Amino acid sequence: MIGQIFNAKEFTTKLKVTIQSTGKLGFTADTISQLQLTTDCSVLIAPDSDSKQILYLAVLRKQDETAFPVLKSGNYYYLNTKQLFDKLGFIYSNGTVIFDLSRFEEGDSQLGGDCYKMTMREKHKKNDNG
Repeated sequence: MIGQIFNAKEFTTKLKVTIQSTGKLGFTADTISQLQLTTDCSVLIAPDSDSKQILYLAVLRKQDETAFPVLKSGNYYYLNTKQLFDKLGFIYSNGTVIFDLSRFEEGDSQLGGDCYKMTMREKHKKNDNG
């Protein structure tokens, strides 16, 4: 008997978030869709106990006073996270810091929402000399 057919989009879509030069955490269109973000949602962010390159992000389906509200400008969804990233020592003002997201169901119950592991991506600027 044939089981469930895998949806290729689930395995080929790259989910990512970016710390903009303003300190806001911005979501790509694919990430907005996959996380089903709306302005009714809020987001918790937690550090990894072992690595400063990893954070956890949990999407809550309601507003929560301890979480960052999801904000929208045009088609762009973001979080006002400047003070958090300043406290964590991220240097983002001279460019962007990108995190790849992967589903982390083990964190759902602890954080109370759909949990994702945020792994910092190394960013290499292209050499202008060729």
